[in-house]
Amino acid sequence: MNDKIGAYKSPGMVHGFDFIFEGEIRFGPTYYKLMLDRELVKNRIFGFEFKWHPESKYLALQEWLTTDYQKGPITALTLVDLKTRKFAKISKAEKGFIKPLKFENDLIIYEKEYFGTDKKGEFEIVLDKIENWENE
Repeated sequence: MNDKIGAYKSPGMVHGFDFIFEGEIRFGPTYYKLMLDRELVKNRIFGFEFKWHPESKYLALQEWLTTDYQKGPITALTLVDLKTRKFAKISKAEKGFIKPLKFENDLIIYEKEYFGTDKKGEFEIVLDKIENWENE
């Protein structure tokens, strides 16, 4: 096992990451920078929600799109292709939080929970249908 790849290791122990504390929303949760496979992911911040693909192909994260107390929370479900290190924002929650729940067959299943309400919804996206991959 390679301890140097990060505290949160993929199922195959090939990839890993660490959350690096960045700040805290007033009356809210903390947010973090991400060190993925010993490399800092630049210009992005994340909440403490993630899921590994069972075959270590993808990492699903809750990306924060703003830390502005008046505008937010605005979060996105962001997927990282661990082979290419490309990122895709695949869904967004305005005034809410996205939480990746699980990978199941060819799907990523996630939940949206909206700020100040009991409103929740579960959604899924076929992994092969994601086309908006971009470099970090």
